[in-house]
Amino acid sequence: MYFSIREKKILSLLLDYPNGITPEELQDILQVSKRTVYREISSIEKTIKSQDIQIIKPRGEGYRIVGETVNLERLQQQLEEKQAELFTDNVQRQSAIVCSLLLMEEETTIEGLAIDFKVSPATITSDLAAIETSLTDYRLELQRLKGRGIRIVGREKQRRQLLSNLIYNGVSEFDFFHFIDSLDEEKKTTDNFFLNLLSQSSLLLSRTIFEQVSQQAFEQVTDNQLQRVLILLALSIDRMGQNRFVEVEQENKAKPESMQIASQIMIKVATTIKKSIPPQEVRFFAFQLEGVNYKKPQNIFIDSFDVELSYKIKELIRLVSEATEIDFRKDEQLFNDLSAHMSAALKRNLTVIQGANNPLLQKIRDKYQALTTAIIKELAVVFPDHQFTADELGYVVIHFATSLERHPNGRALSALVLCSSGIGTARILESRLHKYLNEIEKVQVAKISEMNQLDYKSYDLILATVFLPGFNLPYKVISPLLLDDEIKEIKEYIQTLHPDKVSEIIDEPEQEPSEAFDEIYETMRIANNLLQNFDVKPIHAQETIELTLEEIIQQLQGTIVSDAQIVTDKVIKRYLVAPIGVPNTNFALFHCADAQVKEPLFTIYDLDQKFLIQGMDKKSIELTRVLLLLAPDPMPESQQSLLGKISSSVIESDLNTEIYKFGNKEIIYQLLSSLFVKEIREN
Repeated sequence: MYFSIREKKILSLLLDYPNGITPEELQDILQVSKRTVYREISSIEKTIKSQDIQIIKPRGEGYRIVGETVNLERLQQQLEEKQAELFTDNVQRQSAIVCSLLLMEEETTIEGLAIDFKVSPATITSDLAAIETSLTDYRLELQRLKGRGIRIVGREKQRRQLLSNLIYNGVSEFDFFHFIDSLDEEKKTTDNFFLNLLSQSSLLLSRTIFEQVSQQAFEQVTDNQLQRVLILLALSIDRMGQNRFVEVEQENKAKPESMQIASQIMIKVATTIKKSIPPQEVRFFAFQLEGVNYKKPQNIFIDSFDVELSYKIKELIRLVSEATEIDFRKDEQLFNDLSAHMSAALKRNLTVIQGANNPLLQKIRDKYQALTTAIIKELAVVFPDHQFTADELGYVVIHFATSLERHPNGRALSALVLCSSGIGTARILESRLHKYLNEIEKVQVAKISEMNQLDYKSYDLILATVFLPGFNLPYKVISPLLLDDEIKEIKEYIQTLHPDKVSEIIDEPEQEPSEAFDEIYETMRIANNLLQNFDVKPIHAQETIELTLEEIIQQLQGTIVSDAQIVTDKVIKRYLVAPIGVPNTNFALFHCADAQVKEPLFTIYDLDQKFLIQGMDKKSIELTRVLLLLAPDPMPESQQSLLGKISSSVIESDLNTEIYKFGNKEIIYQLLSSLFVKEIREN
């Protein structure tokens, strides 16, 4: 059984006063309100019920604790056991204080908090001063009410965001997944303060739902993303169970795929808790999902693809390249990784209580000082309206540093890396292992949450970025940066484990020739069809760009599309969602994927009049050239890769942009041919 410090104090008093203690006496001793006493007693009653112990209060008398002598003695013994250290530093304690205040239904006193957290009132006063400024980032306020106490006031949305962030930062990935994997119908115990803020039934329900709903879509979600989502969902379930709902607000619509998944999840929640869930709760949760890495290809056909963001990422990479005199622009992986990360950073408030800086991220910034300086400067230029936290900045630096380190070579040993960090950290670690450890051929990075699914016999070496209590196989703990002194240690570790295996050559299993040929043939067939159907043709513009698009797509009826009107509506809808005009040009890429498209098509139309449309930089452009890209839905991977090449090539380089801006059919045809040849060779 787990008891808070205050609950332990109340139980000790009840055991010391077998004839009863009044609510007023408890108030006086604990320096809390009557409502707090009632709430704490109610919580204790639920916890001790399983031990055949109960608290009674005869009319006109005080509270008494009753039960068999053996059960009361067992309880007494537990209370006398040394309390595990809750907090290792001031930041943790301050985060815990904020959580406590956010969850309280009424005011509390400094003295009451001092008892709860086993510190002096002066320490609590100092903590509150440190906390107060950070709360404003969440539009929350610390109120001091004379004669009543202190409380945090603000909207439920902000309260829930801050609570989920603090709980997330208070629990390691390993501890979280170890605890949640152990949950069943029986109540488990944990000494982690932050885990105890969530009801185990809600955590269990959250885990179960995520196993049932869109499991495939979440296959590539990182440990920390999954942990964040599960915590937020469990917290939302708890709060809704208390009739505390997020407020109805006039806000932007969440993206369709996020709303779809959020709706599926909330339907299952509603069914379980037998409570209707208002639309604003679904929308709130959908917005939180938008920072999650869904399993989907990185191309413009994804509903959530942000063309404006894509342009800004390209600008950031270009500016950092110029500032550092290192050309990052050729690294497609860097673009994809930054796109996924920046989407999350810009759409969700990930700010934590000031001072909770990740030492690893600071180490990374120190190691890549010049790069960090350039990134800080250029982020402010490209994203002037967003204030990046130290953590967010650190992760951006990781992605650029990974690009610097990326250098694959042939190796001899197979290594498993259990990494609790996100994809950027995992990749920089993987890159450095390949680069500096000639002994290692294959590196498999796995998440902590996947540990139960791994075949450890297939690996020669196990490394981990966190300590793994209870893990009984040999492993070595390393930092995700793989610092220079660690490289030497790993070499010595390998020599100890596998002195005879270092020089062995492990052959990579080859793909069956027939399978490889089939894949290449299919890609070549699609590429050939795209080239055959490609054209640059003039067209008479209608009154509006919408009517012009309708005219263009109507010409494709029966050949490329089955229902021109449906495809037109989809193209226009996408155009209206986000700006698609390429800055400083005369063209825009109109696109969609739909079941009514029979086969992929890329073609260009030159208009005989100008239309003013919004560019990705929010400035107007004079549109005279329409780039139209249509795809079936669903798409085979071979189609996705080729069409993704076309979409990314539009803003991939200044030369490409000029070709699409002024080029005739022959020149653009050559560009497309070179893109397709490169794609086929790489595969």
